[in-house]
Amino acid sequence: MWIPLDFLLADILILFMCTTAAKKIDDKWFLLKTRDPVPWMRWDDEIKLFDSSEDKFRKYIIQNPDPHEDGYYGGINEKGVAFTSTYVHVAPNQISYIRRPYVRLILDAKSAIEAVKIIESFNPRIRGNMFVADEKDCFGVEGVPERYFIEKITGPSVKTNHYLHLKNRNLNFDTEPNFEEWSYTHQKRAEELIKTADSIEDLKNILQDRKHADKKMAICTIKDEDECFTHSAFIFNTKDVKVYYCQGNPLENEFKEYGFV
Repeated sequence: MWIPLDFLLADILILFMCTTAAKKIDDKWFLLKTRDPVPWMRWDDEIKLFDSSEDKFRKYIIQNPDPHEDGYYGGINEKGVAFTSTYVHVAPNQISYIRRPYVRLILDAKSAIEAVKIIESFNPRIRGNMFVADEKDCFGVEGVPERYFIEKITGPSVKTNHYLHLKNRNLNFDTEPNFEEWSYTHQKRAEELIKTADSIEDLKNILQDRKHADKKMAICTIKDEDECFTHSAFIFNTKDVKVYYCQGNPLENEFKEYGFV
C-alpha cells in the first residue's frame, strides 16, 4: 500500500491528551471522551451527520470542521456501533486514528466485532488506545506499528495516553514535562468515577471533573490553567443510538443530544 510522504510526516509531532472510558449501564454500552488538544492540533471540532452514497450507514462523527484537513475524533453509526480513541506516540511516522477515511470506514460495521475486524485490516496499522462498542459488546484495542492487543471489555474501563497491556512507551513522556503523570492521574481518577456511574448525568460529571485541578491535571482542564485544556467532550449511547456532544469546554457549554430520525 502506497502512503504519501506528507501523510506520514504529519504525525511526527502529534500529541493527544485525552481521557476515554467505557461503561455498561442498564444493558447499554456507553463510550465517553474528552478532547484536550495541544497547540499544533486542530483545536476546533464539530459533530456532523454523514448520510451519503459513499457511506454504508448514516454516521455521526466528531470531526475537524475544515473539510480540507484531517481530523476525526470518534463516531457512532445508525446500527449503534461506536468508536473512540486517543493517540499514543510510540514510533516516528506512525499513522494515527484520525486519518481520513479510517473512522468512517470503521463505522461501516454492523457490529462491534465487525468494526474490530475492519481495524485489524488496515495496513499500516492505526496506533493508540481505542474503544469499539455496540449494544451487546465492547472491545478495547491497543495499537502499535507491529501489532494490536485486543480484549473484550466486560466491566468499566478507562484508557488515556499510555498502554495498559503493551510495553511500548509514549515517546512524548520523555519530551513533555509532567505528561506521564498527567496520563496516569487521569486514568486513576476516571477509574474511580466510572465504577459508580449509573446515568448519563454521572458520565457527564466525569467529563467535567475538577479533582487535581491544583496540579493542572483535572479530567476537565480550563483555559486559565493550561494552554492544553478541554475543548470538547462527548458520550455515545449504543443501545438508544444517541450522541451527547458538548462543543467547547463542558464546564462552560451544554451537552446537546443527537440521534437518527
